[in-house]
Parts: sequence; C-alpha cells; structure tokens
Amino acid sequence: MLNVTPEKLKYNEIIACKKPKIIAMADMAKNRLYLTISGNIDRKSLEKLYTDIRFCVCDIQPGFDVIENTSECNLLYVTSLPVYKKIIDYLISKKVGRVIRILKNESIFRTQFINFSQKIQCYKAMYAQGIEEAEEKLKISERRNGLRFKLYGPMMEFRAKEAYGKGFLIDISTSGCAIESPTLQLPIDTEILLTLIFDKHDTLTSTFRIDAKVVRVNDDMFAAQFLNFSDKEQLYQRLAYEVGRTMCSI
Repeated sequence: MLNVTPEKLKYNEIIACKKPKIIAMADMAKNRLYLTISGNIDRKSLEKLYTDIRFCVCDIQPGFDVIENTSECNLLYVTSLPVYKKIIDYLISKKVGRVIRILKNESIFRTQFINFSQKIQCYKAMYAQGIEEAEEKLKISERRNGLRFKLYGPMMEFRAKEAYGKGFLIDISTSGCAIESPTLQLPIDTEILLTLIFDKHDTLTSTFRIDAKVVRVNDDMFAAQFLNFSDKEQLYQRLAYEVGRTMCSI
C-alpha cells in the first residue's frame, strides 16, 4: 500500500491545478525586458512567450537587461525545455546584457532548472530571491563588458614568457575569461597570450589569439582580462553560434 499523506495529496492537487501564466514586458526607459513565468509551463505557453519576447525586443536596444521572475513557477514540462533553450539563444542573438533570474530556494522548478542549465551551453545569469533584490542588483552591479557564456568543449592554450599551459573554459565574454587549469600556476598581473580554438567553420573565425592579463587567481583557476582585443564582434558571433548549435538530450 502506498504511503500517501494528506499533506502530500494536497500538494499534488496544487501542482496539478496550477495553470501556466507567462508575461513579457519591455521597459524602454530602462532598456529592460521583464519576463514572468508561473504555474506549470508547457510547450505551448513557452512558444507564446517566445513570440511575445520577439515583439518586446523590437522596442529596446542591444545590451538590454532581463529580469526573469520564475518565483511562482512549479515546473517545466520536459517537452517545453527545447523552447526555453530557444528563448535563451534568441536573447543572445539580440545581444542581451545582464540577466537576473528570480528563483525560490525550495521548489521543484529550481531543482529542475539547475539540472537543465548544467547540461546546456548558455549565458551566465545572476540570481535573486525577489523582484526588489533583482532591481537592486541591477542598480549596484557594474555593467559587464559583454555577456558571459558558459561553454563545454573548447580548449584554451596560454603562454607566459617561457611557460605554456592548457585549460578548460569556465566562462568567457568578449572582454575576458575564466580558465580551469591545474597545469600552470600564474600570479596576478602576469601577461599571457591566449589561444582559443573552435572547430572549423566556413564563415566564422575558428582560432582566436588574444593578449591578456591575469586579474584573479583561485586554486586551479584564473581569470584573465583581454588587452587591446579588436575582434570582439567576431568572437561574439562565434560564441553565440557555439551556444545555439548544441542542445542536450533531455
């Protein structure tokens, strides 16, 4: 006999009857996109949100910030996850700026979303517990020099004087990157030559050689700031392509 408590039955009833609700709204004065996703979200709901986002983005400028409120979202149905990824890829293609995602600490959706985001290539978002905290974070945080991307696969080579090492990208933007590398310890302010190699492509740049300076060190990782890097647009296009071309098996 199944051990089903009245509390669990009540919880399951709430989850089952929670209808999806999605809202996309552009604030042209703040150059900001507000997204609200609540209830049990199916593919149809996210397809509508995707359409609404495209209309909203027409009214704001590249570099727009996004506050995505999912605090009342219970779950995303598995069939809707590819559409969510499509929304991420679209925002990247339109050169989104800072992204803040509002998540509750304890929810099925939070666990589901974290598991999903660990499997895909995407941008890095900040997190908040509520809309007020999200607004405050945008107010006090510095505007980054380029969206940060989380990629799986590309190897980064780096040289510092006579030293040579390899590492894996933790994240990267057009102004800097973070690299995991146990092969070579570099002190702060070390100037290095980075080489980032992607698969061959007919039109996109496949190899980037970038002068950089180490600005942060922590255990087996370091962060580097790019110096006098002129190919930012080409790098952004390549990063956007890399994020968009891979979809995890869900």
